[in-house]
This record gives sequence, structure tokens and C-alpha cells, in this order.
Amino acid sequence: MAVLLVIGGVVLMANRGANIASGDLPAHLAADVNALPASSRVAAAHTVDLAITTPGHVINVPALVLPHDLAVTTTVIPANAIITGSTATQINFPVTLEGRDNVMGFSIVHLGAAVSALSLDAMPASTSVVAVAPIVTSSTKAPEFDWSMTTLGDPQNNAQGVVRYLATKSDTSLSGYVDAIAVDARGHVVAVLSSRHFWYPARFVAQVAEVVATGRGCHADLGITGTNEQGGGVEVTKIARYSPAAHAELAVGDVITQWNGTNLNSWDQLVSTLYLTPAYTTARVTFAHRTTVHHVNVTLGCPFKLVP
Repeated sequence: MAVLLVIGGVVLMANRGANIASGDLPAHLAADVNALPASSRVAAAHTVDLAITTPGHVINVPALVLPHDLAVTTTVIPANAIITGSTATQINFPVTLEGRDNVMGFSIVHLGAAVSALSLDAMPASTSVVAVAPIVTSSTKAPEFDWSMTTLGDPQNNAQGVVRYLATKSDTSLSGYVDAIAVDARGHVVAVLSSRHFWYPARFVAQVAEVVATGRGCHADLGITGTNEQGGGVEVTKIARYSPAAHAELAVGDVITQWNGTNLNSWDQLVSTLYLTPAYTTARVTFAHRTTVHHVNVTLGCPFKLVP
């Protein structure tokens, strides 16, 4: 499965092909944080342990702490779950589920206590990193850690100068890791292992988490299906009932040419723009209806909450 996100000329790609990293060292088990490579200890120690309680069931999982008191975990968290968080210095503080990003496979939560966010670096090109996966069995017991040395995918330029960040599939020695982070020589987190066993750039994960949290659990939705218009723009081919596009009186056959004053060149660009925009925000849309040009402010919706 390939995930293609065109974002201001940047393409993020999950690729199962020939660019998969190889040569991982065998996985190790560290009984505590001090048994990890020195560069990874601070990052490993600053993950938060989540206790997720549903009727008759409690699980403990680690989560990566991001800016704005957000954290992400690959675990699917039920909407009715009661969540608490713990760190080395704070126990059983409340945690709120913000939503889930199904593209990469992360649940996003808001921490009810101030927890220092991890430092994030850009995803490196074929540089050795430490992959660390906390093993959490209880909120009162210090975690153990799976860890290994590995390399991540190379950024590459295509003929048009577009940068491709290859989200690298983990090799056999890492395939069982859950909620792993990749830490560079500076001790900064550069990538996060998703539930699909691909490494995604940590800064991108933080950006998406902020979108979901700000959008009340949703990426933005315009409520249309479209196709590339020759010469640039997106031709509207279908409009969902009660959607933001319907309320804005867009019609099938209209061509969207600008989004917040920026030229819109393709359907992929619009999809990626919506993905990185919180629901319930307002966008200024320019579109051509037959021979006239219209400008309209549209309050974007959540694709799961279309109402009359």
C-alpha cells in the first residue's frame, strides 16, 4: 500500500519496494533505560505510559509525547475508554482521546498534565539511528525496551525536483516492535514506527496530530470528488449532500482554481491540503462556474459528520 501526500511540493511515500532498509543489527532487550545506547536514553525515558480501560479490560501502552500536550500511539483506543497517563514523576493523570489518523495508523491523545515534549529532528538520509520500543506492562512498573540499530530511507529528488521521503518498512528483526521511535546521534526523535510497520518522519507525525486535535478529531473535508483540469485546477465531478461544498453552492462541472489565494494545480494537491487542514476551519475558495469566477468562504467539515 502506498500513501502519497503532495504537500507544497513535498511527497511523503510509504514504499515496500527496493528502498527498504537492510542490515539491521539483531534486536536487543534492555531491562531499563540505562541499558540502552547513550544517545537514546533521554528520548526513551520521556515517553508516557497510557492505561486504557474499557469494561472488563485494561491495557498499558507507551505513547510518544509531542508539542501542545499531545501524544500518539499505534493502539486503537475505543471512544468509551477511560485513559490515564503516567511518567517517571507523575502518576495517573487524565488523558483525553482526540481522534485517530487512519492513513498512518496513530491514535492522538491530549495529556492532562504538563509533560515535556521530545525534541524532533528531520528524518536523516541513510544515517544509523537507534530504534527503541518501550515494553509497558503496568503503570507502576518501569518499562523494558526492545532496541536495535537501523537506517531509514533516503530522501530522493525526482526529475521535477520534488523531494520524496521514503517511509521505510522495518526488517524482520524489527517487525514485532510496537510504538517504536528512531533516535539520532543528538538524542532527538527523527521517525515513528506506525501500526503499518513503516517509519514516518516525526515532525510530520506531530503536524498531523495537531491537525486532528485542532479539528476535533477530523481532517478537513470539502465534500467533493474531483479530477485534474487541463491547464490546472480541479474539476468537481461529485458533491456530497449537506457537505461544505453543497452549502457553498458549488456545482458539478465547476473548476476550483485557488485555495486561500494559492493556485490549485491538481486533485492530489487538494487532497493533501485538506489532510493537513483541521476540520471546522474556514478556507477561501476560488472557482470558475461556466464563464464567471466566484470567491467563497467555506467552513470545512468532518467527513463523518455531514448534517443538513
